[in-house]
Parts: sequence; structure tokens; C-alpha cells
Amino acid sequence: MSIRRITAIVPINILETLEKHLRKCGVPGVTVEHVQGYGRHPNFFRRDLMKENAKLVLYTNETKVDAIIEAISCCEHECGTRAGILAVDRVERVVSLADGLDVTPESL
Repeated sequence: MSIRRITAIVPINILETLEKHLRKCGVPGVTVEHVQGYGRHPNFFRRDLMKENAKLVLYTNETKVDAIIEAISCCEHECGTRAGILAVDRVERVVSLADGLDVTPESL
């Protein structure tokens, strides 16, 4: 069993609903940043086409990845949006800065 990092760029308006879905999946924590960018759905009302989004980063046990992806996709459909992107990466090591100990996949 190993640790995965999920990074998702999603519309800001789904964050509240998304938090509820992630909690149901057993996600203990998530980091959210406000970001700007453009992609398949640019903002044509701005000169630079940029759009406000949220970037989520979370670490999880590999066995939960599919459920989390499903929760994020479901949330987007539920909120009436079809925008965003998600990436899953393998993580070599995660260390808790509180105690300096390695975080185990089972604790995620």
C-alpha cells in the first residue's frame, strides 16, 4: 500500500459541496488555494481569458483514490459544472512536521 497525492483544479463555487463529499470519503484534510488560469473554458469577458478557480491538494491511501475521484466528479455534476482537471501522483514519503515521524498510508 502506498500514498498518493491528488491535485485538482475546480471551480470555486463547488468548494462547500465538495468538502462534504470529501468528508464522506474519509479524507482527513485538504489544502485549498485560490488560483487563476484558463483552459477549455476561458473567461471571454476578461482581456487575459483568466478564470478564478480553486486548487485542492490532498494526500491519501491508494485504496481511496477511486472513491475520491468519483466524489469530486459527482460534486461537479451536482453543482452543474463540467470544468476542472485532476491529477494523481505517487508520493515517496510524507513526514508530519508536528513530530517528525513518517505518515503511514494506513493513517490516511
